Amino acid sequence: MLKKDEIYEEETKGIKLFCPICKATKIVKVSKEIVKNSESILTISVPSNYMCEHGFQAYIDKWYSVRGYQRSDLELKNLEIYETGHKIIDDIATYGVSLVIKKTINKLKDDVKDGVILGGALFNQKGHVLYYSLPDEIFLNIIRQFELQREEHEVKLKKMIFELKNNQIIYSEFLNVEDTILTIVILFPGIFGISNAESNFNDFKESVMEYEDPIELKKKEQLRMKKIEEAQKRKVKKKGPSNFWVYSKITSEIPIEELENIYIDKLGIEINKKNILNLEEIITISKSKPFEGKIYFSDKFINLMEGLALTMKDASTLLSKLNKKP
Repeated sequence: MLKKDEIYEEETKGIKLFCPICKATKIVKVSKEIVKNSESILTISVPSNYMCEHGFQAYIDKWYSVRGYQRSDLELKNLEIYETGHKIIDDIATYGVSLVIKKTINKLKDDVKDGVILGGALFNQKGHVLYYSLPDEIFLNIIRQFELQREEHEVKLKKMIFELKNNQIIYSEFLNVEDTILTIVILFPGIFGISNAESNFNDFKESVMEYEDPIELKKKEQLRMKKIEEAQKRKVKKKGPSNFWVYSKITSEIPIEELENIYIDKLGIEINKKNILNLEEIITISKSKPFEGKIYFSDKFINLMEGLALTMKDASTLLSKLNKKP
């Protein structure tokens, strides 16, 4: 369990922020360790009602200077700090890693907003903070805990679980994503308990780790196209659209396209046109003269007729005329 003095002691730097809308001001404390390890601009996301009624984002550099402000499109419960810029992503960038980072940050935000968790953090394999929304009094020392544990266990540690005096659970795990190590930290409410926190963390991890590698997607697409090409080749080799046909005339005073059932002269029976595969050919020819030729039937329809042949005369008649030249 973390001791109180291990949680609350950390060197911080106060940064004076101005609301870009109403010009309200407030000093926000930021861990010097975060700024020191930052390789790009840090984003501080200030929720509404934290220093005024407005929510906004502030951008600071390594010298604690505010580089700009932007009004937030999304309001969040806790103060958030995360790193922006291309360099830190380029250090770890593969499609899978960048996607896991994006999904993890989005899910941490959603779960905090929904009240499922109290906050979270994400670190890359160099220990740089990619994102955090943990309460300051916890986060400002969690980095120290990580460093101590890393040194003692020589980065062989897989997970860490701390139970605070108020029963809140800090759950952290090192994840291997395409040969890259990411560290996720989640703060669970005291009502969870260690076993439920672990179960919820596993669900969280499973949801953010679900992605498809672009190489695998390309392979699947190539396989799909190959199957389509093979199916088309098999279709070309066939003499007709089906193995089952009857040679007959179709005489009808009503345009065939308006009929539901088509009368087959040679069979002396009507057949629903959805069972005829070369229907478009028949309709086209019948517009200028009565159709006479092969009428192709679907395999499914013929299988049905074979099952009814012993009990239905029309089915027996159809089967007796199949594939016979005039």
